[in-house]
Amino acid sequence: MRLGLKAKLTIAVGLTAACAFLAMGVRELRSASAATGEGRTAAPAKKDAPTALLVQAARAIRTGETITAAMIRNAAGDPARYPYAATSAEVVGKVATRDIPLRALIAREAVGMESNLAIRVPMGMRAVSIDTTAEIAVAGLVRPGDRVDVQVVYPGADAISGARGSGRSRAQPLLQMVQVLAVGEVVVGAQQASGVDRALASPPPPARTVTLALTPEQVSALSLAKNIGALTLSLRNPADSAQVAVAVAASAGVEPAAAARVAVPAPAPRAVPRRTPHAIELVVGDRRETIYSGSGGR
Repeated sequence: MRLGLKAKLTIAVGLTAACAFLAMGVRELRSASAATGEGRTAAPAKKDAPTALLVQAARAIRTGETITAAMIRNAAGDPARYPYAATSAEVVGKVATRDIPLRALIAREAVGMESNLAIRVPMGMRAVSIDTTAEIAVAGLVRPGDRVDVQVVYPGADAISGARGSGRSRAQPLLQMVQVLAVGEVVVGAQQASGVDRALASPPPPARTVTLALTPEQVSALSLAKNIGALTLSLRNPADSAQVAVAVAASAGVEPAAAARVAVPAPAPRAVPRRTPHAIELVVGDRRETIYSGSGGR
């Protein structure tokens, strides 16, 4: 059956309208998909945004070390995801109560204000206390965490008997850059009273001991020195780590060995007395005959 012209025009108009509607639908679908994709991309960005600066170890921290700002670094993180992690304000100045690996987030339970001296002793070191006075401990101004030099004075005969010239005293450096672990009962890293509290509280009695961190070899040297000499501490600037060669100082006078050589001269050889031989004579009446002259001849 053959279509007329009017029918053909109607079919053409309908197809054109259908194509137009189809193109509009495809465009709307693409716009909706783009909007949904943008929404999905923006939502995770808002969720993953860091809300706090946590702290991680910039190097491996060993048990007993006092944490400083150089040992840590900030790390962005979500406290809801890492509820155990501490911030820098919570760890600086405290002591590590367990080993903390490199780049690990530092947990609050891994640090503390430990007053136990044993955990403050660095690995491989020993804690040794010495009796002090205000003169020995820099007028009592030495504090836990300071670095000091230790000097020893060995008394000579001039100091013991008061006789100058009969033996010199000498002073010499014994140890340098030694860490102070405790002054009295105040341990390094322990919680200190605030300025207001110190002003209101009565002043504490002077500390009678200073505890130092020494190697086993230094312990032996210090033990010997404090038994035969007098110790003195000198306070150092914490930024001054130079090992200085210091000459031995001695009092005026003559060394005991030299004094002995001057006072006691070498004994002179003793003269042996020469014995005079006696002659023997035989007397018979008026006759005299020498039978032994003393020289071996007759």
